[in-house]
Amino acid sequence: MKKYPFFIFLLFTFSAFCKAPEMDTLISSEEIKLKIKEYAELINQEYQDKNLTIVMIMKGCICVTADLIREINVPFTLEFVQAKSYGHNGMHAGDLSLLYDKDLDIEGKDLLVIDDIFETGNTMKKVCNRLMQRNPKSIKTLVLLVKEIERKASYRPDYVLFDIPDRFVLGYGLDYKELFRGLPDICAFKNDVAPF
Repeated sequence: MKKYPFFIFLLFTFSAFCKAPEMDTLISSEEIKLKIKEYAELINQEYQDKNLTIVMIMKGCICVTADLIREINVPFTLEFVQAKSYGHNGMHAGDLSLLYDKDLDIEGKDLLVIDDIFETGNTMKKVCNRLMQRNPKSIKTLVLLVKEIERKASYRPDYVLFDIPDRFVLGYGLDYKELFRGLPDICAFKNDVAPF
């Protein structure tokens, strides 16, 4: 039987590279579901007699928005904008750009703006300032996560589902280089070391 030591070496090297990175689970999918139900009830009460439009800040809030709207029982319309910051740079934010906001029909409506994570507040501030130019009746904000660190943000979102430590998080819609959005839990890389 022939031996192929170089081929075996390549196979093991490739397998090691493709191995799923070790992660810490910060918030489980079960905890998320309970919190979604709790906040959906608050929104149902708040917007019972209002003209609600939900504005998603894509892409990170896709999971929390999808789960939340299934629990909301008041009438609403759904819009989205896209704010790009991390992109393919990984764990460090770059310049913020805003897309798909020019055709929104939100004049006179009560807006609930949803984002995935609140760190500096720059994304939410830029989005809300842009939306205000279109004369909505009101704007409130909801975020999945707020980092528990001192920031320069001058306000806190109206609805905050979870406070988390100052770690780079992924899963449940949040990404690392556009990967790992489909994880059911909110996670962080073990020892905060990115795999690639």
